[in-house]
Amino acid sequence: MSFEVLKVHSFGVGGLVLPGVSPGATAQRSELMVFTGDRIRARGIDEVVVAYVRNAEVGWSAVVGYRCNGVEDLAVGDSMVIVPTAYFAHFTNGADAGDPVEDVWEQAEIAEKEGRIERAYGGDVAITRPNGETDLLIRLV
Repeated sequence: MSFEVLKVHSFGVGGLVLPGVSPGATAQRSELMVFTGDRIRARGIDEVVVAYVRNAEVGWSAVVGYRCNGVEDLAVGDSMVIVPTAYFAHFTNGADAGDPVEDVWEQAEIAEKEGRIERAYGGDVAITRPNGETDLLIRLV
């Protein structure tokens, strides 16, 4: 397992909101998430971006969609969240990874358990490319 710490500048993620979806491989592989990702790809979007956001009163939600620069880039009916400028641990698939989604989330869990990262628990982002490879950005404290 290897990861790098990056300063990521803020960007928007526009798409469809899935309330009650918390970050992790199980949620990202759920039938609802797969269905929603397929709806995004049907629009001709190859790189699906999932931004996980947390509200203290409501809990977790996921926005499944695409990078966007502002509301002018949104499709009708889509919502947008801003991923803030912050430091993130960037995880990528290992050479021998079985399931790319499970691989990156497992790497993040191990890094947290070993004390190598301290998660902020808000603003995590998973990016799945057309070939299935997945990048995971875990926001750090």
